[in-house]
Amino acid sequence: MKALIVYGTRYGSASEIAEEIGKVMVEEGIEVNVVDAHGFKDYDVSSFDMVIIGSGIKMGKWTKNSLNFLKNNKSALADKMVALFVSCGAANEEKSVEMGWDKYLRKVAQENLIGEPVDMGLFGSVYDPNAKHGLMYKMTVGFIRKDLEKKGMDTSKRIDLRNWEEIHAWARGLADMIK
Repeated sequence: MKALIVYGTRYGSASEIAEEIGKVMVEEGIEVNVVDAHGFKDYDVSSFDMVIIGSGIKMGKWTKNSLNFLKNNKSALADKMVALFVSCGAANEEKSVEMGWDKYLRKVAQENLIGEPVDMGLFGSVYDPNAKHGLMYKMTVGFIRKDLEKKGMDTSKRIDLRNWEEIHAWARGLADMIK
């Protein structure tokens, strides 16, 4: 059985998740290709049993490359098992989780897939004060920093808010679907 994992990333969080999903699935006996959506338009998905597409979320949006992959391969993905995942701040707070599911997963699936995904994963983000961000992010980062500081976190350092046990379990579940 074969799986293709396509991801879009701006700062590396989604790529780290994609690589980890691939690693877990290989341990489960699945042949896996992990591909950065940046730099390619067409990818032949015909030889894969499952296609997993993920993205980091910045300022409320998927990366354009991973979203374009979904749009450009909509027909080809119709007869495949498809799973979606995102890495975003909405997963970091219980109060914003449902909004994250609706906006970044359910809506994207509805707009860009012919069928329903077999599964979706909403995973946390990484706060990195040293990453190079655009102007809009810099304008809102103060709110994020204050919230993290209220929780006792040192915002002068990189803070990983992803739940790796949850990501591993999700990847094992996907592997079980195609075995």
